[in-house]
Amino acid sequence: MPIFISESEPNEIVKLLNKLNLAVEVKHIGSGDYVFGDVAIERKTITDLVNSVCSGSRHLWDQLDTMRRTYTTPILLIEGDIEHRDRLTAGILTTIILFWKYQTIFSGSHEDTASWIASLFTKYGVGKSGRLPPAAVIRADTPREIRVAMLQCIRGIGPVTATKIMDKIPDLFKASFFNIKTHLLEVKGLKKEALEMLIKVKEDD
Repeated sequence: MPIFISESEPNEIVKLLNKLNLAVEVKHIGSGDYVFGDVAIERKTITDLVNSVCSGSRHLWDQLDTMRRTYTTPILLIEGDIEHRDRLTAGILTTIILFWKYQTIFSGSHEDTASWIASLFTKYGVGKSGRLPPAAVIRADTPREIRVAMLQCIRGIGPVTATKIMDKIPDLFKASFFNIKTHLLEVKGLKKEALEMLIKVKEDD
């Protein structure tokens, strides 16, 4: 079983894990940055952590919620120098640890991150028969939210693009292939590969 690594993660960490003679595979992952078996690790730099909260969105909390729903052992790894006297950072961390009760690891650098991941992977059991990272378990309470979540099963379609598609074509799941192709071409941010796959899904419908 390899360590599955998200395509968005730094190549430097991938190289460091390779140097430790660990099997790694870089691929698209629905939830988490490093996954093996039922363990998922989300890596956040201090800057990412603060920005994801200060932006006014629920991005961080939604990520943590999705990962907790998807994996038995979700872990948050925070990378960078932490100024404990910074009330904002301290407030975010205490919320994550005390109220979300999230297992949290602190890393000072890419090297520390690779070391932590290697240690966890080795402890979990190198060579265990495993599975590919599962599709993220996204919370959806309405039919529209469920349709947005379904669209995210297609590689390259995230929550923002999926929402744009549903805004553009509310009856997407009922419409015929010929009625949606032109409208899909007008959706900003929809990548060619994802567009082609979505069209293929509709053709086979």
